[in-house]
Amino acid sequence: MQIRRLVQILLAVLVTSAPLAGCSGNPDNTGPLPEGQQLVDAAAENLRELTNVAFELEISGAVPGLPVREIEGVASRSEGPNGSASGEADMQLETERVRYEFTLSDDVLLLTDSDGETEEQAVPVPYTPARLLDPEHGLRQLLIGAEELETETREQLDDVQTYRVHGTLSREAVSAVVPAVQDDVDIKFWVADDTEQLMRIWIQVPPRKENEGAVQLQLALTEHNTAAAPAPRS
Repeated sequence: MQIRRLVQILLAVLVTSAPLAGCSGNPDNTGPLPEGQQLVDAAAENLRELTNVAFELEISGAVPGLPVREIEGVASRSEGPNGSASGEADMQLETERVRYEFTLSDDVLLLTDSDGETEEQAVPVPYTPARLLDPEHGLRQLLIGAEELETETREQLDDVQTYRVHGTLSREAVSAVVPAVQDDVDIKFWVADDTEQLMRIWIQVPPRKENEGAVQLQLALTEHNTAAAPAPRS
């Protein structure tokens, strides 16, 4: 296994986005809807203040260099120079499916497999939570780079009322954050009605070949600035 490659995968998925646990309510198109650009701009501005968050990612299909089925955990940009993160990842490697527990603290990433074996690796600086949750980089770049924004509907995510906004993202914009994606993509954002917080991102990557289906990536964010801090490295 190429551990450095896995390190990059675990961290890069924090900024990417198949349905997640917690079903969406029925769409509601009644009445006027806020402008999509206005909603996304507000969510992007709120991301400047995001220091920690709980996240859950699922991927339907295969993205080159990104063999993730599901990953969930918490991340912080304010714990140490590189930030911190912890959680679980379900990976589809070349010959097997593997689950890991991971903890990032200071400049070390710990990966523990189902047999209890732990690997310790240095953290690649470009993929640290501190950078990916930085007010001027990472996740926020997906919002400010989106174009042709249009509010589609109101939608309930668990107990949060949101607006769903559709847009497009150029290859240059998405690959600057998620290098594994090298195509223009469709993107959707779910923005909370009351707090204007970003709650979910959905990206559809077009098929690379005629006989392949599109790949869908979806990232859910919860506990904005209230997520429990990752456990410190022992």
